[in-house]
Amino acid sequence: MDVGFLADALAPKPSLCDRKFQLSIDDLTFVGHPVSLTTNPNNKHKNVDLDGEASSLDDDDHGFLPHDIPAPISDDKLNHSLTHMTLFHVVFVLSPPDLELNSQVEAIYDHVVLRYTSALRYEQLRCGYVQEEIDKVLSLKEDALNKGTPYDQVTQDILRVSSLAQDMRQMYLAISTNTAAHLIINDFIDLSLQIPLLGANVVGAGGSGGHASWLMDIYGVGGYVYDTYPVLCPYHTLLLLEDPEEVLKNMPLDASPTLVQLVQILTPTQSLQELHLLLDCSLAQMYRLAAHLIYWRKAKLIHTIHVRNHYVVSPLAKLDDIPALDRDFRLHIPNLDFPTLLSQLSIAKPLYKIAPSKEFRNQYLEAITYLVRKDLVVQLHMFLVLVLPFGLRPSLGDSENEDESKKQLSSANASAATVSASAADMAASPGELEWKALKRLAHEKAPKEIADLFERLVPYMDGKHPIEEIMYREGVSRRQLSLVLKYYRDNIVTIHHY
Repeated sequence: MDVGFLADALAPKPSLCDRKFQLSIDDLTFVGHPVSLTTNPNNKHKNVDLDGEASSLDDDDHGFLPHDIPAPISDDKLNHSLTHMTLFHVVFVLSPPDLELNSQVEAIYDHVVLRYTSALRYEQLRCGYVQEEIDKVLSLKEDALNKGTPYDQVTQDILRVSSLAQDMRQMYLAISTNTAAHLIINDFIDLSLQIPLLGANVVGAGGSGGHASWLMDIYGVGGYVYDTYPVLCPYHTLLLLEDPEEVLKNMPLDASPTLVQLVQILTPTQSLQELHLLLDCSLAQMYRLAAHLIYWRKAKLIHTIHVRNHYVVSPLAKLDDIPALDRDFRLHIPNLDFPTLLSQLSIAKPLYKIAPSKEFRNQYLEAITYLVRKDLVVQLHMFLVLVLPFGLRPSLGDSENEDESKKQLSSANASAATVSASAADMAASPGELEWKALKRLAHEKAPKEIADLFERLVPYMDGKHPIEEIMYREGVSRRQLSLVLKYYRDNIVTIHHY
């Protein structure tokens, strides 16, 4: 590709500046936001790509915030910064599959290009930062040309003397490896950039169907559609993906004291409900803090780790290099054998059945925490499904079901046959006869206290609600739930799934 042609193409005329730039040549797509320094940065523009599509764009959408936002740039400072430079353009080059072109372009433009360009524009207008850095680069290149310095050496020299080049390198490495880049531009603007993994942190079995609207969604971050993110529930918790010391070290100096305290006390055995009481903050504020840690990939959303939970080796676990995993495991959990533990977790079972005695259970909880953090192990959630005997079906007042039952009885042993009656069907529009039949079943099998609890839990016995949700919403303990399962073991099927 001709360098001169590319330089001309990537330096658009002023009317195409201060808006989205997209240009495709063969299998390469160039994405940027050319900045004209001859226009006032406080003006509003329209976001127009080269195909002529337009949408409203405000400077607030650029999404960068210095620690202390100075006053807007005055016209005098604007004119002073225009001694030489009238335009600059940071361009990202993509080569995505055709079907992912639009989504990748939008993602990198919204989350990286626009924010980074806004910060550079501010610094250029404030103190001529971009021009100063470009002068350094051009001087080094000219000197290298005169001396015949090899290109690789020139590149190293540029990275050594130019903070702009260092930031671009760090940003490129982070974005290309799908991590976050934390930059301090010109020692003035603290900027974090990433392309968020939409939906990647969604907890399994987090609530579904008509009940999802009851659950508290996380607050929108950076203008993204909230339903692409995990739903936060009080019975969830956070699992830090790095050591707390590392998370705290990377926090800005003006970080929220409550956020700092949360990172310091966070343990995956305590729910968000318990944590917000410990921190003496509202549950809504706890959700905001959790959303912040999830968005910046400092934590993942999980169900609380408990000795009665079922864990199994993840089907997506990367176990290609067992010796390396074993060495890292021993650094964190020195008293347990990694291959043996994986073997024990190859078949799902409650954690307390793996731990040999209560005195070792804390070690096993730490081991499970480590394995869940590394995506080597996943939790299997328990769901409940109500199964009623054939004899109860005619009393539900459904003649169609009665006829169907008679047909089945004529071809099978009536004493052994059962039919699954979805609790969702009964709970959706329960009639008087339906509830009478259900109450009769409930009180024939258990004491009144257990029978009443069983009736309360019937609407959740449709295979869609994990027991953690059931216990939280109905204020039921694990012991109470186990009593219901004990008395009605012939009528409740337990299913374990991711």
